[in-house]
Amino acid sequence: MYNYIGIDVSKQSLKISDETKEYDVPNEKGLKTLKKLFRKNYGKDWKETRLIYEPTGPYSNYLREFVFKHKIRIYEMNPKKSANFAKALGNRSKTDDIDAKMLYKFHVLLKEEDFRIPEIDKVAEQLGAYVSSYRIIQKTRTMLSNHLQSREYENGIDPKLKESIKKEMEKLKQIEEALEKEMEAFGRDNPEIKEDFENLLSIKGIGVISATALLYLFRKYPDANRNEITALAGLDPVKRQSGSSINGGRKISKAGDSSLRKILYVSCLSSIRYNDRIRVFYEHLITNHKKPKVALIACMRKILLIAHQIYVKKSEYKPLYIDNKSLCSSY
Repeated sequence: MYNYIGIDVSKQSLKISDETKEYDVPNEKGLKTLKKLFRKNYGKDWKETRLIYEPTGPYSNYLREFVFKHKIRIYEMNPKKSANFAKALGNRSKTDDIDAKMLYKFHVLLKEEDFRIPEIDKVAEQLGAYVSSYRIIQKTRTMLSNHLQSREYENGIDPKLKESIKKEMEKLKQIEEALEKEMEAFGRDNPEIKEDFENLLSIKGIGVISATALLYLFRKYPDANRNEITALAGLDPVKRQSGSSINGGRKISKAGDSSLRKILYVSCLSSIRYNDRIRVFYEHLITNHKKPKVALIACMRKILLIAHQIYVKKSEYKPLYIDNKSLCSSY
């Protein structure tokens, strides 16, 4: 009989729930406190625990490294699945403790073959480091630019300060460009990902940044299907229903990686201009009275799924050569 444990992961801590009690341990490198807790509660069989948790981007890395090192089997719960299960349990509130309990209860629906020892993909980690670093630098430069504009609209800004900020923005722009070159070199020169990287780049509208971000997602979750990949990107539709409105509209969950969605948004704008398949799809939605924002999100999802299929099938992108009647075929 295994000891099943639900773990809610946050930046600072791990909320632990088993059949008897809830615990709170720091989310620290090595997870020494978690190891002590397991040894105390489960004795010599502590490695025979079965963990259930929902991946939360980089905050889950310490836990993945811990279970990989100690050969502990885990189940990584899809965000969409956890939300649906919580709803089925009647959970009206959402706290870390409640989430941990919910994840623990999910074990009754799992079989032993659903649990696995995760693999640590060093290439995926490097891809992720490139993307997160790029996004931070880009975000900082944008914040400085917005600050500069707002000060000029208000009471003006000291010329020396303005010049200092502009120089800092130029430095950040140079770092961005250097990082993009490093990403491209890493993707094209690494034999492990060279083919996949170039296949993704064959999609019109997908550049080095988006190809790197997509490849990171696909390698990090190699067993994910189309629906799971969509949920991990936070592009899965959810029904909006509140109060007396039982026929609410639909929106995307936004439960996945927000950085990936921002990168896909930029790729989507480019694809609508230069990718015939995406442009025809977008125009089809607009013609059918979809709002531009809804059409853009649908195109983002389509680009994501096209890229995922290309990654899975190890093939290059096939441009659209046929008429509008077939715009939803192939991909």
